[in-house]
Amino acid sequence: MANRFRNVMNEVVDARPPLSPSAEQMALIVVDMQYFDAHRDWGEGRTAKELGVAEHFEEYFDQIDSIVPQIQKLLKLFRNKAMEVIHIRVAELTEDSRDVGRKQLVRGFVVPAGSREADFLEELAPIDDELIISKSSSGVFPVTNLDRLLRNMHINTLVFTGTSTNGCVESAVRDAVDMGYNVVVVSDACAAGTRETHELALVSMEGALTRILSTDDVESLVQPLEPVSREARSGLKRVEPYLPQPGRAGEEDDQNPYDGILPPALELPLTRDNAALLLVDGQRMTCDPSCGLGTMDRDKGEGAVLDSYFGRVERAIDGMARLLESARAQGLPVIHVRTAGRFPDGRDLSRKKKVQGFRFGPDSEEAQFMPALRPQNGELVLNKPASGVFTGTGLDDILRNLGVENLVLGGVSYDGAIQGSIRSISDRGYGLILVPDACATYIESRQKRLWDVESGVIQVKDVAETVVQLNAL
Repeated sequence: MANRFRNVMNEVVDARPPLSPSAEQMALIVVDMQYFDAHRDWGEGRTAKELGVAEHFEEYFDQIDSIVPQIQKLLKLFRNKAMEVIHIRVAELTEDSRDVGRKQLVRGFVVPAGSREADFLEELAPIDDELIISKSSSGVFPVTNLDRLLRNMHINTLVFTGTSTNGCVESAVRDAVDMGYNVVVVSDACAAGTRETHELALVSMEGALTRILSTDDVESLVQPLEPVSREARSGLKRVEPYLPQPGRAGEEDDQNPYDGILPPALELPLTRDNAALLLVDGQRMTCDPSCGLGTMDRDKGEGAVLDSYFGRVERAIDGMARLLESARAQGLPVIHVRTAGRFPDGRDLSRKKKVQGFRFGPDSEEAQFMPALRPQNGELVLNKPASGVFTGTGLDDILRNLGVENLVLGGVSYDGAIQGSIRSISDRGYGLILVPDACATYIESRQKRLWDVESGVIQVKDVAETVVQLNAL
Protein backbone atom coordinates (compact mmCIF):
# COMPACT_ATOMS: atom_id res chain seq x y z
CA MET A 1 0.00 0.00 0.00
CA ALA A 2 1.35 3.45 -0.94
CA ASN A 3 2.40 5.71 1.89
CA ARG A 4 0.08 8.73 1.76
CA PHE A 5 2.50 10.71 3.93
CA ARG A 6 5.37 10.24 1.48
CA ASN A 7 7.40 13.44 1.10
CA VAL A 8 8.14 13.99 -2.60
CA MET A 9 11.59 15.40 -1.75
CA ASN A 10 12.52 11.93 -0.55
CA GLU A 11 12.29 10.68 -4.12
CA VAL A 12 15.50 12.68 -4.64
CA VAL A 13 17.45 12.50 -1.39
CA ASP A 14 16.10 9.51 0.55
CA ALA A 15 18.09 6.29 0.88
CA ARG A 16 16.84 5.12 4.24
CA PRO A 17 18.49 2.26 6.08
CA PRO A 18 16.31 -0.73 6.96
CA LEU A 19 14.56 -0.55 10.33
CA SER A 20 15.76 -3.44 12.47
CA PRO A 21 13.75 -3.25 15.69
CA SER A 22 15.12 -4.58 18.94
CA ALA A 23 13.02 -4.71 22.10
CA GLU A 24 16.01 -3.68 24.19
CA GLN A 25 16.85 -0.68 21.98
CA MET A 26 13.39 0.74 21.26
CA ALA A 27 11.37 3.13 23.43
CA LEU A 28 7.83 4.49 23.27
CA ILE A 29 7.70 8.26 23.79
CA VAL A 30 4.39 9.79 24.92
CA VAL A 31 4.52 13.57 24.45
CA ASP A 32 2.51 16.03 26.54
CA MET A 33 -0.58 13.89 27.16
CA GLN A 34 -1.42 15.88 30.28
CA TYR A 35 -4.16 18.09 31.68
CA PHE A 36 -2.41 21.23 30.46
CA ASP A 37 -3.02 20.61 26.77
CA ALA A 38 -4.93 17.35 26.40
CA HIS A 39 -8.11 17.94 28.42
CA ARG A 40 -11.07 20.17 27.62
CA ASP A 41 -11.56 21.34 31.19
CA TRP A 42 -8.01 22.25 32.16
CA GLY A 43 -5.14 24.37 30.89
CA GLU A 44 -5.58 25.41 27.29
CA GLY A 45 -9.08 23.96 27.13
CA ARG A 46 -10.26 25.96 30.14
CA THR A 47 -8.61 29.13 28.82
CA ALA A 48 -10.41 28.70 25.50
CA LYS A 49 -13.73 28.38 27.33
CA GLU A 50 -13.05 31.45 29.45
CA LEU A 51 -12.23 33.47 26.33
CA GLY A 52 -15.29 32.20 24.47
CA VAL A 53 -13.36 30.44 21.71
CA ALA A 54 -13.82 26.83 22.79
CA GLU A 55 -15.51 25.91 19.52
CA HIS A 56 -12.21 26.54 17.70
CA PHE A 57 -10.62 23.73 19.71
CA GLU A 58 -13.29 21.08 19.09
CA GLU A 59 -11.44 19.59 16.13
CA TYR A 60 -8.29 19.36 18.25
CA PHE A 61 -9.96 17.73 21.25
CA ASP A 62 -11.84 15.35 18.96
CA GLN A 63 -8.40 14.21 17.77
CA ILE A 64 -7.22 13.88 21.37
CA ASP A 65 -10.23 11.67 22.09
CA SER A 66 -9.35 9.47 19.12
CA ILE A 67 -5.65 9.06 19.90
CA VAL A 68 -6.01 8.16 23.59
CA PRO A 69 -7.17 4.58 22.82
CA GLN A 70 -4.35 4.20 20.30
CA ILE A 71 -1.74 5.29 22.82
CA GLN A 72 -3.29 2.93 25.36
CA LYS A 73 -2.81 0.06 22.89
CA LEU A 74 0.82 0.96 22.42
CA LEU A 75 1.39 1.36 26.16
CA LYS A 76 -0.02 -2.10 26.74
CA LEU A 77 2.11 -3.54 23.96
CA PHE A 78 5.37 -2.00 25.15
CA ARG A 79 4.66 -2.80 28.80
CA ASN A 80 3.89 -6.42 28.00
CA LYS A 81 7.26 -6.63 26.27
CA ALA A 82 8.98 -4.87 29.22
CA MET A 83 10.20 -2.23 26.76
CA GLU A 84 11.04 1.32 27.75
CA VAL A 85 8.20 3.83 28.01
CA ILE A 86 9.06 7.50 28.48
CA HIS A 87 6.53 10.21 29.32
CA ILE A 88 7.27 13.81 28.34
CA ARG A 89 5.35 16.73 29.82
CA VAL A 90 5.38 20.51 29.93
CA ALA A 91 6.04 21.38 33.56
CA GLU A 92 8.37 23.57 35.53
CA LEU A 93 10.46 22.11 38.33
CA THR A 94 9.34 24.76 40.81
CA GLU A 95 5.91 25.47 42.27
CA ASP A 96 6.13 29.19 41.46
CA SER A 97 7.43 28.52 37.91
CA ARG A 98 10.49 30.68 38.37
CA ASP A 99 12.39 28.31 36.08
CA VAL A 100 9.96 28.70 33.18
CA GLY A 101 11.56 29.09 29.74
CA ARG A 102 11.27 32.43 27.99
CA LYS A 103 9.45 30.93 25.01
CA GLN A 104 6.84 29.40 27.29
CA LEU A 105 6.54 32.49 29.47
CA VAL A 106 5.78 34.96 26.66
CA ARG A 107 3.13 32.59 25.29
CA GLY A 108 1.50 32.07 28.68
CA PHE A 109 2.39 28.37 28.79
CA VAL A 110 3.21 28.26 32.50
CA VAL A 111 2.73 24.90 34.22
CA PRO A 112 3.88 24.92 37.87
CA ALA A 113 5.24 21.75 39.43
CA GLY A 114 2.51 19.96 41.34
CA SER A 115 -0.32 21.63 39.45
CA ARG A 116 -3.22 19.73 37.94
CA GLU A 117 -2.07 20.85 34.50
CA ALA A 118 1.25 19.07 35.08
CA ASP A 119 -0.51 15.76 35.75
CA PHE A 120 -0.77 13.15 33.02
CA LEU A 121 -4.19 12.02 31.90
CA GLU A 122 -5.21 9.18 34.23
CA GLU A 123 -5.81 6.77 31.37
CA LEU A 124 -2.24 7.32 30.11
CA ALA A 125 -0.46 7.82 33.42
CA PRO A 126 3.02 6.36 33.98
CA ILE A 127 3.32 3.17 35.99
CA ASP A 128 6.14 1.55 37.94
CA ASP A 129 9.46 3.23 37.18
CA GLU A 130 8.69 4.55 33.70
CA LEU A 131 10.73 7.66 33.02
CA ILE A 132 9.09 11.07 33.34
CA ILE A 133 10.83 14.02 31.69
CA SER A 134 9.65 17.55 32.50
CA LYS A 135 10.43 20.38 30.09
CA SER A 136 9.66 24.08 29.93
CA SER A 137 9.83 24.35 26.16
CA SER A 138 8.39 22.80 23.02
CA GLY A 139 11.30 20.52 22.23
CA VAL A 140 12.56 18.14 24.88
CA PHE A 141 16.18 17.54 23.87
CA PRO A 142 17.59 21.10 24.19
CA VAL A 143 16.46 21.54 27.80
CA THR A 144 16.66 18.09 29.40
CA ASN A 145 19.05 15.17 29.79
CA LEU A 146 16.87 12.85 27.68
CA ASP A 147 19.58 12.21 25.10
CA ARG A 148 22.04 11.18 27.79
CA LEU A 149 19.49 8.85 29.40
CA LEU A 150 18.70 7.22 26.07
CA ARG A 151 22.39 6.70 25.39
CA ASN A 152 22.90 5.21 28.84
CA MET A 153 20.08 2.75 28.13
CA HIS A 154 21.39 1.96 24.64
CA ILE A 155 18.13 3.09 23.03
CA ASN A 156 18.48 3.83 19.32
CA THR A 157 14.86 3.75 18.06
CA LEU A 158 12.11 6.09 19.30
CA VAL A 159 8.38 5.67 18.70
CA PHE A 160 6.60 9.03 19.11
CA THR A 161 2.97 9.60 20.09
CA GLY A 162 1.15 12.56 21.63
CA THR A 163 0.54 16.21 21.00
CA SER A 164 0.96 18.33 19.07
CA THR A 165 2.10 16.76 15.84
CA ASN A 166 3.37 20.01 14.35
CA GLY A 167 4.63 21.38 17.67
CA CYS A 168 6.22 19.49 20.53
CA VAL A 169 6.22 16.15 18.70
CA GLU A 170 7.86 17.55 15.59
CA SER A 171 10.44 19.48 17.62
CA ALA A 172 11.45 16.30 19.41
CA VAL A 173 11.45 14.24 16.23
CA ARG A 174 13.68 16.63 14.32
CA ASP A 175 16.20 16.84 17.16
CA ALA A 176 16.17 13.06 17.57
CA VAL A 177 16.86 12.48 13.88
CA ASP A 178 19.69 15.01 13.90
CA MET A 179 21.18 13.09 16.82
CA GLY A 180 21.08 9.87 14.84
CA TYR A 181 18.10 8.05 16.34
CA ASN A 182 15.75 5.97 14.22
CA VAL A 183 12.30 7.54 14.60
CA VAL A 184 8.77 6.29 14.13
CA VAL A 185 5.88 8.75 14.33
CA VAL A 186 2.55 7.00 14.92
CA SER A 187 0.16 8.78 12.60
CA ASP A 188 -3.08 7.83 14.39
CA ALA A 189 -1.61 8.36 17.87
CA CYS A 190 -0.71 12.05 17.43
CA ALA A 191 -2.91 15.15 17.30
CA ALA A 192 -2.58 18.76 16.14
CA GLY A 193 -4.71 21.90 16.16
CA THR A 194 -6.43 20.77 12.96
CA ARG A 195 -6.38 17.54 11.00
CA GLU A 196 -4.84 19.42 8.09
CA THR A 197 -1.86 20.69 10.12
CA HIS A 198 -1.49 17.20 11.58
CA GLU A 199 -1.19 15.62 8.13
CA LEU A 200 1.05 18.37 6.77
CA ALA A 201 3.43 17.80 9.69
CA LEU A 202 3.51 14.07 9.02
CA VAL A 203 4.38 14.65 5.37
CA SER A 204 7.08 17.13 6.39
CA MET A 205 8.71 14.73 8.84
CA GLU A 206 8.57 11.57 6.74
CA GLY A 207 11.81 10.30 5.21
CA ALA A 208 15.45 9.44 5.98
CA LEU A 209 15.49 8.19 9.59
CA THR A 210 11.80 9.02 10.19
CA ARG A 211 8.98 6.64 9.34
CA ILE A 212 5.27 7.44 9.58
CA LEU A 213 3.43 4.31 10.71
CA SER A 214 -0.01 3.54 12.09
CA THR A 215 -0.69 1.93 15.44
CA ASP A 216 -1.40 -1.35 13.65
CA ASP A 217 1.93 -1.06 11.81
CA VAL A 218 3.79 -0.58 15.08
CA GLU A 219 1.98 -3.51 16.64
CA SER A 220 3.06 -5.68 13.71
CA LEU A 221 6.62 -4.45 14.14
CA VAL A 222 6.83 -4.97 17.90
CA GLN A 223 4.63 -8.02 18.52
CA PRO A 224 7.15 -10.58 17.16
CA LEU A 225 9.96 -9.26 19.37
CA GLU A 226 11.08 -11.28 22.36
CA PRO A 227 10.23 -9.53 25.65
CA VAL A 228 13.08 -7.76 27.38
CA SER A 229 14.50 -9.87 30.19
CA ARG A 230 14.59 -8.54 33.72
CA GLU A 231 18.39 -8.46 33.61
CA ALA A 232 18.44 -6.47 30.38
CA ARG A 233 15.71 -4.18 31.68
CA SER A 234 17.79 -3.32 34.74
CA GLY A 235 20.93 -2.89 32.69
CA LEU A 236 22.78 -5.81 34.28
CA LYS A 237 23.00 -7.66 31.01
CA ARG A 238 24.79 -4.72 29.44
CA VAL A 239 27.14 -4.09 32.33
CA GLU A 240 28.24 -7.55 33.43
CA PRO A 241 30.55 -8.38 30.50
CA TYR A 242 32.59 -5.25 31.23
CA LEU A 243 32.48 -5.26 35.03
CA PRO A 244 35.96 -5.85 36.51
CA GLN A 245 36.61 -8.25 39.36
CA PRO A 246 36.28 -6.83 42.92
CA GLY A 247 38.99 -4.37 43.84
CA ARG A 248 42.19 -4.18 45.74
CA ALA A 249 41.06 -4.18 49.36
CA GLY A 250 43.77 -5.09 51.82
CA GLU A 251 46.74 -3.70 49.90
CA GLU A 252 48.74 -1.89 52.55
CA ASP A 253 50.31 0.64 50.23
CA ASP A 254 47.00 2.06 48.96
CA GLN A 255 46.81 5.74 49.85
CA ASN A 256 43.39 6.44 48.37
CA PRO A 257 40.63 4.99 50.57
CA TYR A 258 38.49 4.32 47.49
CA ASP A 259 41.07 1.84 46.22
CA GLY A 260 39.80 -0.57 48.82
CA ILE A 261 36.23 -0.60 47.53
CA LEU A 262 36.47 0.16 43.82
CA PRO A 263 37.40 -2.36 41.14
CA PRO A 264 40.32 -1.76 38.78
CA ALA A 265 39.73 0.35 35.69
CA LEU A 266 38.27 -1.32 32.63
CA GLU A 267 40.58 -2.58 29.94
CA LEU A 268 39.33 -0.54 27.01
CA PRO A 269 38.86 -2.46 23.75
CA LEU A 270 40.35 -0.01 21.26
CA THR A 271 39.67 -0.57 17.57
CA ARG A 272 40.16 1.55 14.47
CA ASP A 273 36.40 2.07 14.37
CA ASN A 274 35.72 3.04 17.99
CA ALA A 275 38.74 5.16 19.00
CA ALA A 276 40.15 8.62 18.31
CA LEU A 277 43.14 10.67 19.38
CA LEU A 278 42.30 13.95 21.13
CA LEU A 279 45.01 16.59 21.56
CA VAL A 280 44.32 19.72 23.60
CA ASP A 281 45.89 23.18 23.38
CA GLY A 282 49.04 22.20 21.49
CA GLN A 283 49.33 25.81 20.30
CA ARG A 284 51.70 28.74 20.64
CA MET A 285 49.64 30.42 23.35
CA THR A 286 50.29 27.57 25.76
CA CYS A 287 53.49 26.03 24.40
CA ASP A 288 55.72 28.79 22.99
CA PRO A 289 57.70 30.84 25.55
CA SER A 290 57.78 33.77 23.10
CA CYS A 291 53.99 33.97 22.77
CA GLY A 292 50.84 33.95 24.87
CA LEU A 293 51.57 32.81 28.43
CA GLY A 294 55.30 33.44 27.99
CA THR A 295 54.71 37.02 26.89
CA MET A 296 52.27 37.63 29.74
CA ASP A 297 54.82 36.26 32.21
CA ARG A 298 57.56 38.58 30.97
CA ASP A 299 55.24 41.59 30.90
CA LYS A 300 54.51 41.07 34.58
CA GLY A 301 58.22 41.14 35.33
CA GLU A 302 58.12 37.85 37.19
CA GLY A 303 61.21 36.41 35.51
CA ALA A 304 61.47 32.68 34.95
CA VAL A 305 58.30 31.63 36.76
CA LEU A 306 57.24 29.48 33.82
CA ASP A 307 60.58 27.86 33.03
CA SER A 308 59.65 24.56 34.69
CA TYR A 309 56.25 24.64 33.01
CA PHE A 310 57.75 25.08 29.56
CA GLY A 311 60.14 22.23 30.33
CA ARG A 312 57.12 19.99 30.95
CA VAL A 313 55.51 21.33 27.77
CA GLU A 314 58.55 20.39 25.70
CA ARG A 315 58.39 16.81 26.94
CA ALA A 316 54.62 16.67 26.41
CA ILE A 317 54.97 17.87 22.80
CA ASP A 318 57.37 15.00 22.14
CA GLY A 319 54.84 12.56 23.63
CA MET A 320 51.93 14.01 21.65
CA ALA A 321 53.98 13.84 18.45
CA ARG A 322 54.61 10.13 19.02
CA LEU A 323 50.89 9.52 19.60
CA LEU A 324 50.12 11.48 16.44
CA GLU A 325 52.49 9.34 14.40
CA SER A 326 50.87 6.11 15.58
CA ALA A 327 47.30 7.37 15.20
CA ARG A 328 47.98 8.57 11.69
CA ALA A 329 49.61 5.29 10.73
CA GLN A 330 46.51 3.41 11.90
CA GLY A 331 44.05 5.79 10.26
CA LEU A 332 42.45 6.83 13.55
CA PRO A 333 40.46 10.07 13.66
CA VAL A 334 42.66 12.84 15.06
CA ILE A 335 40.97 15.82 16.72
CA HIS A 336 42.91 18.94 17.69
CA VAL A 337 41.10 21.20 20.15
CA ARG A 338 42.63 24.60 20.78
CA THR A 339 41.72 27.73 22.68
CA ALA A 340 40.60 30.38 20.18
CA GLY A 341 37.61 32.53 19.41
CA ARG A 342 35.76 32.15 16.17
CA PHE A 343 35.71 35.91 15.63
CA PRO A 344 39.07 37.46 14.68
CA ASP A 345 39.13 39.59 17.82
CA GLY A 346 38.13 36.71 20.09
CA ARG A 347 35.09 38.49 21.46
CA ASP A 348 33.22 35.18 21.57
CA LEU A 349 35.69 33.66 24.04
CA SER A 350 34.21 32.78 27.42
CA ARG A 351 34.05 35.30 30.21
CA LYS A 352 36.74 33.33 32.04
CA LYS A 353 39.16 33.65 29.13
CA LYS A 354 38.54 37.36 28.75
CA VAL A 355 39.04 37.92 32.47
CA GLN A 356 42.33 36.05 32.14
CA GLY A 357 43.33 38.52 29.42
CA PHE A 358 42.87 36.40 26.30
CA ARG A 359 41.23 37.87 23.20
CA PHE A 360 42.33 36.25 19.96
CA GLY A 361 40.84 34.46 16.99
CA PRO A 362 41.77 31.42 14.90
CA ASP A 363 44.26 33.23 12.65
CA SER A 364 46.26 34.82 15.48
CA GLU A 365 49.79 33.86 16.51
CA GLU A 366 48.43 32.47 19.77
CA ALA A 367 46.14 30.04 17.94
CA GLN A 368 48.83 28.56 15.68
CA PHE A 369 49.86 24.98 16.43
CA MET A 370 53.38 24.04 17.40
CA PRO A 371 55.32 22.64 14.41
CA ALA A 372 55.40 19.06 15.70
CA LEU A 373 51.64 19.11 16.29
CA ARG A 374 50.36 20.80 13.15
CA PRO A 375 47.21 19.12 11.82
CA GLN A 376 47.37 17.31 8.53
CA ASN A 377 44.70 17.39 5.87
CA GLY A 378 41.66 15.46 7.05
CA GLU A 379 42.32 16.04 10.75
CA LEU A 380 39.72 18.00 12.65
CA VAL A 381 40.46 21.34 14.33
CA LEU A 382 37.97 22.63 16.90
CA ASN A 383 38.13 26.05 18.53
CA LYS A 384 37.03 26.06 22.16
CA PRO A 385 35.98 29.28 23.88
CA ALA A 386 36.65 27.99 27.41
CA SER A 387 38.80 25.40 29.16
CA GLY A 388 36.95 22.12 28.59
CA VAL A 389 36.93 20.36 25.24
CA PHE A 390 33.14 19.94 25.03
CA THR A 391 31.90 23.43 25.88
CA GLY A 392 31.04 25.31 22.70
CA THR A 393 32.81 22.91 20.33
CA GLY A 394 30.21 20.37 19.22
CA LEU A 395 32.69 17.61 20.06
CA ASP A 396 30.08 15.33 21.60
CA ASP A 397 28.00 15.31 18.41
CA ILE A 398 31.09 14.77 16.28
CA LEU A 399 32.15 11.74 18.33
CA ARG A 400 28.60 10.36 18.15
CA ASN A 401 28.55 10.69 14.35
CA LEU A 402 31.97 9.06 14.10
CA GLY A 403 30.89 6.17 16.31
CA VAL A 404 33.79 6.87 18.68
CA GLU A 405 33.50 5.25 22.11
CA ASN A 406 37.08 5.63 23.41
CA LEU A 407 39.51 8.55 23.41
CA VAL A 408 43.27 8.75 23.80
CA LEU A 409 44.06 12.09 25.45
CA GLY A 410 47.16 14.26 25.52
CA GLY A 411 47.60 18.00 25.77
CA VAL A 412 48.55 21.08 27.72
CA SER A 413 46.73 22.31 30.79
CA TYR A 414 47.54 25.81 31.99
CA ASP A 415 44.09 26.35 33.53
CA GLY A 416 42.67 22.90 34.17
CA ALA A 417 41.80 22.00 30.58
CA ILE A 418 43.12 18.45 30.89
CA GLN A 419 41.64 17.85 34.33
CA GLY A 420 38.27 19.22 33.26
CA SER A 421 38.33 17.24 30.03
CA ILE A 422 39.06 14.01 31.91
CA ARG A 423 35.91 14.55 33.95
CA SER A 424 33.78 15.60 30.99
CA ILE A 425 34.89 12.68 28.83
CA SER A 426 34.21 10.05 31.49
CA ASP A 427 30.96 11.66 32.66
CA ARG A 428 29.66 11.40 29.10
CA GLY A 429 30.37 7.67 29.11
CA TYR A 430 33.39 7.60 26.83
CA GLY A 431 36.30 5.35 27.66
CA LEU A 432 39.54 7.29 28.18
CA ILE A 433 43.22 6.45 27.92
CA LEU A 434 45.04 9.32 29.58
CA VAL A 435 48.71 9.64 28.66
CA PRO A 436 50.35 11.80 31.37
CA ASP A 437 53.76 12.01 29.69
CA ALA A 438 51.97 13.46 26.66
CA CYS A 439 50.48 16.13 28.96
CA ALA A 440 51.83 19.22 30.66
CA THR A 441 50.18 21.04 33.55
CA TYR A 442 50.87 24.53 34.85
CA ILE A 443 51.54 23.26 38.37
CA GLU A 444 54.00 20.40 38.72
CA SER A 445 52.10 18.66 41.53
CA ARG A 446 49.07 18.37 39.25
CA GLN A 447 51.26 16.71 36.65
CA LYS A 448 52.11 13.98 39.14
CA ARG A 449 48.46 13.51 40.06
CA LEU A 450 47.59 12.66 36.46
CA TRP A 451 49.21 9.27 37.05
CA ASP A 452 46.72 8.56 39.85
CA VAL A 453 43.37 9.18 38.13
CA GLU A 454 42.90 5.65 36.78
CA SER A 455 39.43 4.43 37.72
CA GLY A 456 36.29 3.10 36.09
CA VAL A 457 36.42 4.00 32.39
CA ILE A 458 39.72 5.90 32.76
CA GLN A 459 42.98 4.09 32.06
CA VAL A 460 46.38 5.71 32.58
CA LYS A 461 49.23 4.64 30.31
CA ASP A 462 52.55 6.13 29.31
CA VAL A 463 53.39 7.08 25.74
CA ALA A 464 55.38 3.93 25.03
CA GLU A 465 52.61 1.60 26.20
CA THR A 466 49.94 3.56 24.35
CA VAL A 467 51.94 3.57 21.12
CA VAL A 468 52.29 -0.22 21.33
CA GLN A 469 48.52 -0.55 21.78
CA LEU A 470 47.78 1.81 18.88
CA ASN A 471 50.25 0.11 16.57
CA ALA A 472 48.56 -3.24 17.25
CA LEU A 473 45.15 -2.08 16.00
